[in-house]
Amino acid sequence: MHRFLRAPEALAERQRDRVLNESEVKDYLDACPQPWRDCATIILDEGFRPSEVFALRWSHVFFNEDGTGLIQVVEGKSKAANRMLPMTPRVYELLRGCHESWGLPSEGWIFPSSSECGHFNGDAAKDQHKKALIDSGVKAFVPYTLRHTALTKLGEKAGGDVFVLARIAGHSSITVTQRYIHPQADAINRVFAASQSQVGTKLGTATKNTETKTAKALQE
Repeated sequence: MHRFLRAPEALAERQRDRVLNESEVKDYLDACPQPWRDCATIILDEGFRPSEVFALRWSHVFFNEDGTGLIQVVEGKSKAANRMLPMTPRVYELLRGCHESWGLPSEGWIFPSSSECGHFNGDAAKDQHKKALIDSGVKAFVPYTLRHTALTKLGEKAGGDVFVLARIAGHSSITVTQRYIHPQADAINRVFAASQSQVGTKLGTATKNTETKTAKALQE
């Protein structure tokens, strides 16, 4: 039996599935107050859940001297959510700058606050997100859209490999991951091109050898 969504639920679902374009991302981030701007940037680059970013500690990040680094998620919705991903150059620069400004701590929240949980959270993020939407003029979307945008773009880079994307996203089932895989026309063409080269012909055509054999068969 299908569950029919009420209007507000349907709107929220459409907003979650929306993919922001580069112009919208830039205008939105430029208008974001801190620390939500840094959190949103990490979500957009790494594909983390907002809650995973809020709960990051300095013991969860590892900086290399060559400008690379790793981020470990240790508190997730499932076992699959516990994962370690490489930092993008932008995230490396962002976190390295925060780390230095805080005096190179080895422990503690990356985004501390006076909240009951001790770190920046979804309630505070919603307020800063709302302000960023107003100031940027970007069409309204829910914060989770940032993760959907990130995973959709990572899915394109992964070449449609749903298992790789599931690992990046921290999904325990590829059924969820499939919503982020949108095969493009050129990717479909590449698959058929590869299959054609294996048999030495193209769809809708025949080799001269095949045509000759067919003609002889008809004459006999």
